[in-house]
Amino acid sequence: MTEVLLRKMTAGDVDAAMRILDVWNMAPVPASAENPDPERSGIDIKNAFVALCGDQIAGVASYIDLSADVAETASLAVDPQFKGKGIGYRLQAARLSEMKKRGFSRVRTETDRPETIEWYIRKFGYRIVGKNPKKHAFSLPDVDCWTVLELELSCFNA
Repeated sequence: MTEVLLRKMTAGDVDAAMRILDVWNMAPVPASAENPDPERSGIDIKNAFVALCGDQIAGVASYIDLSADVAETASLAVDPQFKGKGIGYRLQAARLSEMKKRGFSRVRTETDRPETIEWYIRKFGYRIVGKNPKKHAFSLPDVDCWTVLELELSCFNA
């Protein structure tokens, strides 16, 4: 496999990142009459990373500033052809490292995939803190709520 490089997202990366997110039914959608409050309506490029394999974007990860000390992860996805190669882990570690450097003390994550919940707990030390109902069919369409996880960033060693 070609070496995988991580870097901050640029405007030129957005379309490829959205295609990867769409594969997992996680692409942000603009608010509309049918869906006035979507789960995600965009991606904040300044808080986003991409993984590159050669000249192809292999994965994407971003986060949202919720307050001065709390951030929320968003939009972590890897192109299926690159799944199982550690790209998701590296993207997650990169965004956690940046959040910690920026002074966030806690990170919140919502996911609906059992294997992803277990991965966040096992690999990064998250704990489950609750559930949130979904606003619309996003990610797994047959799951109607998010599992909410939190991580104290002081526990994360970059």
